Amino acid sequence: MVKISILKKNKLIRLLRFGLFSSLFFALIFFIDTRQFYFQQLIMGFVFGMLVGLLEEITAHRKFVSISLPLQFLIKILGITSIIIILSSILILSFVTIEEIDLNVILSHFKEKEISSPILSAFLVAITVSTYFQIEKLIGANRLMNYLKGSYRKPKKEIRVFLFIDLNASTTISEKLGNDTYYSFLNDAIYEMSTSIMETKAEIYQYVGDEIVFTWPLEKGITNNNCLRLYEKICEQLESKKSYFLKNYGYQPTFKAALHAGIVLAAEIGHIKKEIVYSGDVLNATARMESLCSKFDADILISKSLFNLLDKKHEILYEDIGSVSLKGKDEKLELIKIHLSDASFNQERKEIEKVLKSGREEYNN
Repeated sequence: MVKISILKKNKLIRLLRFGLFSSLFFALIFFIDTRQFYFQQLIMGFVFGMLVGLLEEITAHRKFVSISLPLQFLIKILGITSIIIILSSILILSFVTIEEIDLNVILSHFKEKEISSPILSAFLVAITVSTYFQIEKLIGANRLMNYLKGSYRKPKKEIRVFLFIDLNASTTISEKLGNDTYYSFLNDAIYEMSTSIMETKAEIYQYVGDEIVFTWPLEKGITNNNCLRLYEKICEQLESKKSYFLKNYGYQPTFKAALHAGIVLAAEIGHIKKEIVYSGDVLNATARMESLCSKFDADILISKSLFNLLDKKHEILYEDIGSVSLKGKDEKLELIKIHLSDASFNQERKEIEKVLKSGREEYNN
């Protein structure tokens, strides 16, 4: 059986959602207009939605993202128009015989209400569904759903895991590349993180310059060590794309990171611009931890309280740094320094194990 990657699976689910949303929207519009319901409307709406979803996936590729917004919009409108014309032509051809097929006959059918009304409805459906999915992509599916449900109209306490990652040498890279190229570099790095984010069920909380903040409810974050695995997977993916980044930008993106968990207050704030935000000491502490990575020559630091909740700790290479004072904090925090699986620390351990193994074999012989 062919195994589908999580990225392709996610895209397929997105296409199916496009089809489902469009199908239901089409049926609703036709019912309001005619007070009748036909199963064919659902099928037509689903096929149309899938095609519009496919257009969205194509125009979401990083090659299209780099072009101006007006041009992106024009490409989408032309694409939607083409889809509508093709489907409408197929629908008209199903009504006429071979002898009646003529350009003038087909054009005359477009003026009929039975065809012109669905065409206008199709444009409305395409724009509405595409806009919804753009908003979902902009603020995140979970946060949009929570906003629509009003989950955070009243502040509520949650226990959450936070991962802060920050681009190393960002100032130097930015100065050398220039603003436009630098943000293209950063966007490419974030694009490469997509699969890892989906595999570990992470939510992107916010982008702060060249820093990214990920979060999970506690159970999701510690299940399968998702919070730590995300950072490891990001590092592995960026390393596998090293030649691409060096060829196009002359720099390889690497990130320092910090992991911590604690109680936050989640609430919806704002009037002109609404947003769901988390507030709590855990966020400040994680930011302070990240700033200590250079001091301890660490790629990633994790609070000991969170580390103790992870699975299979015996398989993780780590050092116990002990209690550390954080800037602006009275209480000290116990920190753990994690060594990545491909780090020199791990290589040294493998070499020692190899020597011990060969020595054991010689002893047995």
